[in-house]
Amino acid sequence: MVVIKNHRLEGSPYVASPNKGGKIKPIFIVQHYTAGYTAESAINTLTRKGSGVSAHVTVDLDGTITQHVPFNVKAWHAGPSKWMGYNGLNNYSIGIEIVNIGWLRQLGNGKYQDAYGNTRDEAYFPNGLVLAPNARAGSGTFAWPRYTAEQLHAVDQLTEALCGKYDIKDIVSHEEIDTRGWKTDPGPAFPMKLVQRHLKSDRSDDSELWEVTASSLNVRTGPGSNYGTRSALTRGHKVEVIARSGDWVQINDDGWVHGGYLRKA
Repeated sequence: MVVIKNHRLEGSPYVASPNKGGKIKPIFIVQHYTAGYTAESAINTLTRKGSGVSAHVTVDLDGTITQHVPFNVKAWHAGPSKWMGYNGLNNYSIGIEIVNIGWLRQLGNGKYQDAYGNTRDEAYFPNGLVLAPNARAGSGTFAWPRYTAEQLHAVDQLTEALCGKYDIKDIVSHEEIDTRGWKTDPGPAFPMKLVQRHLKSDRSDDSELWEVTASSLNVRTGPGSNYGTRSALTRGHKVEVIARSGDWVQINDDGWVHGGYLRKA
C-alpha cells in the first residue's frame, strides 16, 4: 500500500533533485519512460545539478519507487507541453518516470537496436516485446519492451494514492502533451487504461462540460484542419466531448474542434 504524507511517500527511498521550482497544485499525472536500462542511470540524470531535468519519482524494474521532488513542488519532466487548455504542464502535473528503454528497431535474427545505436538480443527483454508503429519514432514497425509486472503494480498503486490525495483531472502520456512532436513515452507497451481507472470520472465521459480557451475556435466537419469550417466558438463556451481522434475531439453533433483549446469546466 502506498501512503503519501506531507507530499512524500512513506517508506520509499528519497534521492532529492535540485532541479525543481515552486509550489504547485497538481491536476495531472504524466507517465514517462526513462529511455534507459537502469534506475541508477535515470536517478543520476534526474538528480544531477545542471541536467535540466527531474521527475517526482522513478520506478525501477523491481517496482521500487524512488522519490526526488515533493508532489506539491514543480519538477522538470514535461518540457514544452499543452493539455486541456493548460500550457507548460510542469506547473500542473506529477511526473512518473518508469525504467524502460523505449522503442527499438528490428534488425532481424532476433536483434534490436535502441535509439542510441546500441544492439541487444531478444533474450535481453525477458518480458517480451510489443510490436507497433509510431510516426514520431519513424516509419515502419517498432518493438517496445514490456514493463515488468512489479513496475505496473507499483505505478498502479502509486497512481491510486495520488488520485486519492490530489484533485487529479487526467492521467496522460508524455507523447500526448508534448508540443515538439518527438516524445513517444511511455509507448504502446504501457497499459494506460490500468491507471486511468483511478480517475474520479472517466476521461471520455460525455457528461462533463469542457470550456473553450481560445478567443475563436473553429468547429470543423471532421478531425483535422483540412476539413471545412462549420462554425466558430468563443472563449468560455461550454461543450460536451463525445469522441476523440488524436488531438481532435467531437463535440455534441456540431462537429470537431482541436482539443488543445479546451479545458475541463
